[in-house]
Amino acid sequence: MPEAFHLIPNRTDPKAATGFQGYRAKTDLTALPPGVLVSPSQNVLTNDADRVGIRKGFTLDGAASTDMNPILSSYEWTTCRGEERPLRFFNGTLQFRYTDGTWYDLKTGFSATANLNFAEWWDTTEKEDALLFVDGTANIYEWNGAIAKFASATATTLTLQGTSTWAQLGFRTAGSKTIQISGTDYTYTGGESTTTLTGLSTDLSATAVDTLVIQSVKTNAVSAMTLPATFATTQTLDLIAVLNNQAWVGSLTSRYAWVSKLNQFRDYTAASPRIPGDGDTITLDGALTAFAPQTNESDANGTIMFISAGKDFWYRITYTLSTDFTKETAQIKRLAAASKQAARSQACIAQLKNNTVYLSNEPTIDTLGRVENIDTPQSRPISDTIKTDLEAYDLSNAHLRYHRNNLYVALPAESKVLIYNLQKQYWEAPQILPIRRLAIIGGELYGHSNAVPETYKLFDGYNDNDNPIEGIAAFSYENQGRRDAKKSEDKHFSEGYISSNTVLSCALKYDFGGFTSIVEKAIEGSDDDIIFSTTADGSLGKNPYGSQPIGSITDSQSGNPKFRIIHDLGKQDYYERQVVYTTNDVDQQWEILAYGSNATLSPADQFEITK
Repeated sequence: MPEAFHLIPNRTDPKAATGFQGYRAKTDLTALPPGVLVSPSQNVLTNDADRVGIRKGFTLDGAASTDMNPILSSYEWTTCRGEERPLRFFNGTLQFRYTDGTWYDLKTGFSATANLNFAEWWDTTEKEDALLFVDGTANIYEWNGAIAKFASATATTLTLQGTSTWAQLGFRTAGSKTIQISGTDYTYTGGESTTTLTGLSTDLSATAVDTLVIQSVKTNAVSAMTLPATFATTQTLDLIAVLNNQAWVGSLTSRYAWVSKLNQFRDYTAASPRIPGDGDTITLDGALTAFAPQTNESDANGTIMFISAGKDFWYRITYTLSTDFTKETAQIKRLAAASKQAARSQACIAQLKNNTVYLSNEPTIDTLGRVENIDTPQSRPISDTIKTDLEAYDLSNAHLRYHRNNLYVALPAESKVLIYNLQKQYWEAPQILPIRRLAIIGGELYGHSNAVPETYKLFDGYNDNDNPIEGIAAFSYENQGRRDAKKSEDKHFSEGYISSNTVLSCALKYDFGGFTSIVEKAIEGSDDDIIFSTTADGSLGKNPYGSQPIGSITDSQSGNPKFRIIHDLGKQDYYERQVVYTTNDVDQQWEILAYGSNATLSPADQFEITK
């Protein structure tokens, strides 16, 4: 070939990129370094091997549904017994996911539009944890996560399967002792230390073997609690958090946040003067929007409650003991946050390793550490490079979640999920996914639907629940270091990995938007001329002698064979060009390792732009 190829990444000229650099949506896409993904890129990701390729798909978890109601709330809880209890809420029904992968009803009768918020609590009476949650009514609900399987029953007894006792499985031994079977509640009086409950008033002997027996959700009415003067018995509660086994509750329409006594989430009163572990009332400058409890070992107070209020405010709440350790005083500091810097909602906050990240009203995606130090030199919000995208999106009901060194931001109104790569500190291209809530189940990332009561395992397989994935890798424009001069090329090189069933389209747009021309070429995974693959089995006798290492299994970094291809273009003169790779089918697999052209300065003048 007459000229060396200018490869992206791994170009040799000093101005070239050394690797793909994520996705950006703020800087002009003709002024970015080579190898940056830009709009309309979607459904592609960079990987640890510094390749850009189509993402994996998603698969249905549990049964499909024809009910047209999205998942509004969710939570994943691991009990003190080590049992995982994922929950999801839709259309007035709260469900849990059992170990068989089935979603079962836990409690019905909520408002169809309720927003449930959850917090984990330690029950010092039962010596087990419980999940507390609120739904915008004047109640705090409580569930201990206990589940057993039905074995047999008599007129007044019920025996579970296995050898563990009811108490060992977490069922209550005191207070309200109620179980639920197939949506109906039944009370019992004893037998928790054995495998047989006693004192049942209903004959359950007709119940089918293997039916789940669930500890019923307990409703704690605010009117039955011990409250300070500011806390009305009819007060509705939208938010709840737990810090040092004190419950923090509040309403989205109130400037008060109430703190319970230590180990007593039904008592919010305090002595005068206030003693350690008493309840408390925090008065804010705006209606409460979110709680963000945080442990900070470098802070003298150790644990801190951050509170977001109104559209603008953040507060830092700590407690200080008196010198004689007999009194405790709240230290309430309003942070010097900029306008619109409050969190949009409780769902818009996530724990990011040692920091808390949130989506603000500005909108930006920021960290509390940055807001705390607003008056000192600091970096920009982590969303700065996608600022224009974020400002254009409908952020209603957004949900943030951290998983495996990535921050995920679900935007249900857009059917998109944004991903921030913490290790490489850049954003990935937007992912088109019908997700309202993100969940981590069994250590894997799941998504609850924004349209129907369904849950999906994300990044699983290579189709979206049997539907195609439209993957677009659109890279920034290249001008070979000269914006004012024409370039000329007649060849384009692509290198990567591809499955045999994939036909990858490569579009070359010459000048902005393809003003001068658009050239489209195909890369076929079934074309043996461009494929560099090894034979998987190198055993003696499988291949001609000397063609494979004897007795070894050879492999590559990718599960698919490698390809190299040079497309002959015909002469193209241009100022700048863009490379776009696309597929839109089921089970397509491809990754781009490098691409480039044999561009040189063109002898053609610039008469059309010279005046």
